[in-house]
Order: sequence, then C-alpha cells, then structure tokens
Amino acid sequence: MPNEVEKEFISKAKKEILERIKKETKMLDDLKKEKNELINAIDGYENYYQNLSHFIIESMQEFTKTEEDLPKYFKSHINGTYQEYVQIRLDALNEIKALSRYIQHCKREINNNKRTLKFYRSQYLDSDFFDECLPLVEIYQEKIELYEENIKLTDNTIEKLQKIAKKLENWV
Repeated sequence: MPNEVEKEFISKAKKEILERIKKETKMLDDLKKEKNELINAIDGYENYYQNLSHFIIESMQEFTKTEEDLPKYFKSHINGTYQEYVQIRLDALNEIKALSRYIQHCKREINNNKRTLKFYRSQYLDSDFFDECLPLVEIYQEKIELYEENIKLTDNTIEKLQKIAKKLENWV
C-alpha cells in the first residue's frame, strides 16, 4: 500500500500531466489554424497569379507591348501601378524568406516533439501513469503529423509566391 509521500508524488505527477495535456492541446489547435491559413494562402496566391497573368495579357494587347516592355511602359506612363507591382514582387520575396524560416521552425519542432513523444510513450508503457500519458502520446503524434503537413503546404505556398515573383521579375 502506497505511503503518503508516494500518494503525493503520484498526485503531483498526474496534475502536471493534465496541465501538459491542456497546454499541448492548445498548441495543437494553433497548428490546425496554421494549416488552414496555409491552405487559404495557396488558393489566394494561385488566384492572384491567374489575375496577374490576365492583367499582363490584357495590358500587352491594350498598349501593344511585349511582356518584357510592359514594366518600362508602366514606369514611364502609369508609375503608380508600376510601383504597386514592384512592391508586390518585393512582398512575395520577403514572404518566401519568412516561410522558409517557418519550415525550419517546423523541422525543429518535429525533432522536439519526437523526443517528447518517445519519453511519454515510454512512460505510457512502463509506468503507473499509462492512462494519463496516453492522451499526450496521441497529441504528440498528431502534432508531428501536422508539422509535416504544414511543411508540405508551406513548400506549396512558396512555389505559388515564386511564380508571382518570376512573373514580375522585370518589375524592379
């Protein structure tokens, strides 16, 4: 029969596990939001690229210019529009850099979560806390999967931004 010290230790450990579950569940929810934001960004950037391509084709026809000559024409005749597209290109390049940092963050988090998952999985298998640790094992597995999905979605987002930046590469 456990003595008072053991009971107190078990009680504290269970409380810490419950707090960890609460904290990790919130982080999991944040990751799901990031995933949805990435999905929306991919759609938004693809739509923007299609609209940009359409605008360039219409402008080439309207002003009888080649795609390469359009930036010079806009700079000379419609400078406000020219400046907007220069800024859009710069914003796309800056966003690519930020998303690349996000990918590195996700990779670090995958490694951290794998280590933590390994710890809680061993606790789940080897201790008196196996019932309390199972939700953490499941949360960490889901977090790892979400980080991996978010990396793929971020790569896709970067590809869309690169298409936009390439389309505007002469707008400098």
